[in-house]
Amino acid sequence: MTDMAALIKGRRSATLADIAPASGEKIRLEVRSPHQRLMVQLMGYKEYQSVLVSAPRQQGVVLHEGTRFTARLMSGNYLCTFESRLLQVQSRPFAYWHLEYPDQVEMQLIRAHSRVPIVLSVRVEPDEPGMLVSGESQAAICRDISLQGAQLESTRPLAQPGESLCVTARVRVAGIDHLLLLPAVVRNLQQTENGLINAFTQGVEFVDLEEETRLVLAGFVYEQQLIGLGELEEAES
Repeated sequence: MTDMAALIKGRRSATLADIAPASGEKIRLEVRSPHQRLMVQLMGYKEYQSVLVSAPRQQGVVLHEGTRFTARLMSGNYLCTFESRLLQVQSRPFAYWHLEYPDQVEMQLIRAHSRVPIVLSVRVEPDEPGMLVSGESQAAICRDISLQGAQLESTRPLAQPGESLCVTARVRVAGIDHLLLLPAVVRNLQQTENGLINAFTQGVEFVDLEEETRLVLAGFVYEQQLIGLGELEEAES
């Protein structure tokens, strides 16, 4: 990633060849009309001609040639976004698509350890039965979040340091709602007084995130960073 950082330093775009994503990288395609999101895998590309991706596994996906997409993929700590369209659908010898080769790719650096302050309601479920006080899911407030973890506030301890749990959060990225399932490990636990109510603050580290989850989380963190800097207006609920 050092070479890429040097390559795009001082600019916010590059070419797909500059990024050189590896075969097998997951790409999320956001279809404008009809509105839907598809996950595919990169098979390869020929510069200035086309990008080959696997056909999506979702059932009932029928798109016509010419359908436009916004494509997103992660490359290290960079969220890469480009516009494309479906050029051709192939079914033999296996199902794959040709996408239009993008003129440029927008690069957005997502700093893994930069925590973004937020107020987000989440649900926390135990990794093992009986771990939480009630043994069931518990409500909490996420006070900050990054690609690596979050700070959660609750009225009861969620878990002890070293124990695992799963955080469920509903977030909006680019006007689209997503449900995030975030496996995590509690790294620290503190009790504080908030008025007349005792509150517990837990620092958690995300572990073993799926590629699609990591992609959505990166988009959410970056969008919140822009909102915090005043470069992007917060979308209405």
